[in-house]
Parts: sequence; structure tokens; C-alpha cells
Amino acid sequence: MVERRARVIKHSKRHALRRFNLRLNIDYTRYGFNKRELIDIGIAWFALSVAFAYALFYDFSGSQILQILGKFSFIYIFIGSMIAIACGFIMHELMHKFDAQRYGYEAHFRMWIFGLLLALVTSLFGFVYAAPGATYFEPDPSEMYMDPNGFRKRYGVISFAGPKINLIFGFVFLGLFYLAFFLAIYLNLTVAAAYPILIILAIPAFVNFYLCAFNLIPIMPLDGAKVFRWDKKIWATFFVISLAVSVMIFLGKIPYFPL
Repeated sequence: MVERRARVIKHSKRHALRRFNLRLNIDYTRYGFNKRELIDIGIAWFALSVAFAYALFYDFSGSQILQILGKFSFIYIFIGSMIAIACGFIMHELMHKFDAQRYGYEAHFRMWIFGLLLALVTSLFGFVYAAPGATYFEPDPSEMYMDPNGFRKRYGVISFAGPKINLIFGFVFLGLFYLAFFLAIYLNLTVAAAYPILIILAIPAFVNFYLCAFNLIPIMPLDGAKVFRWDKKIWATFFVISLAVSVMIFLGKIPYFPL
């Protein structure tokens, strides 16, 4: 008991020192966005959009889709990727941030230069290892000793916020894709006129399902490890759904492009 109390005091002092050092930063803000954070988000958004656009362009190479899209094919894919990363990556990290702040924690996004470079390099081979950065938050270390169950739940809820919004956006864009698809049939649009819209909507659907499944892999430091430790039923439900849809997308079952 004495040893546990000493450990709590030690971690609490270290936590208080980190918070004090953070406030010495002239660009510090507790609940908003500081300049460095906005720059990090912007760089990560652009770099990850380029990585996904190139990977998808590489995967589509030689397919009839690129022939239909014509000389602007990469531009359409890049626009779709920009939308996908705005919803799938930026909103993913912001949901982590907002949920952490809801619990009273200080939370900020920081990009990983190595993760961005790895995403760009892997895109050259037709896939993307998406680890461009993370949202860091500062709980009081004494929480894990004084309230371990509550701390595990809060940590799990904050970690789950990102993949949850990915799955929501995935189904939203998949629904918009089929809405546009049937609207194109109703309006009797040509294939060349319909495909740019369809590809721009299909990419965000694919990316969001992919990011949800990837982030729910139960391996540290991914979100899945914390969600799995908090609630295995929630983890299994969302992981199976996102993985199943991602596999169907890879197999070309959804979304359906009539050629």
C-alpha cells in the first residue's frame, strides 16, 4: 500500500511538471488548436492524400477505369483522396482530441515524419501504411492506480472515437455512391460523365473502411489494442464489419462499377 501510494505521488509530480513545461510554450492552448498543430494536420493531410492517390492510381493502372476517366484521371483520384483523408484521417484524429478534452484532458495532434515518409514509400507499391501521426493527451497518471476500471474505459472510449467515425463515413460515402449511381442511370448520363463523380465518392468509402479496419488491429500503438482491452464485444463488432467490407472492396464486389 505504501509502495503504491509512493508510485502515485511520483507519477503525479511528473505529470504536473509536464503540464507546467507545456504551458511555457508560447503557442500553448488547452482546448483549441495551436499553430504547430494546424501545420502538422495540414502537412499530414496533403502527404497522405498524395500517398493514397498514387497507390490507387497504381492499382488502377491498365484498368478500363483510367481509360474512361481520361487524361484527368489522377486529378479525380487525388480529389477523392483529399476528401477521403479529410474525413478519414483528420476527423479520426479530431474525434480522439474532442473526446479526450470532454474528459478534461489536454490533447494535441502531432505528425510523425517517419510515418509520412513510410506512407509515401509504400504507396509506390500500391498500398499505404497509414501512420502519419497521432493525437496525444495527458491524463493524470494517478488515475490508473486510483481508478483503474474508469481509466481503462475512458482510454478505450477515446481510442474508439477515431475508428467509429471512420466506419460512419465509410457507410455515408458508400450510400452516396449508390445514390449517384442510380441517379446517373435515371438521368441517362454517359459513362464518361458519371465515372468522375462515382470515383470521387468511391475513394472516401474505401479509405474510411480501410482505416477503420487497420486502426482496430489489436496491436500497440494502434487504437484496436486499447479498444480490445476496454470492451472486446465492441472491438469485435466494428473490426469484423470494417474488415469484411474492406475485403469486399478489394475483391471488387462493392462499390460496383459497371464496365
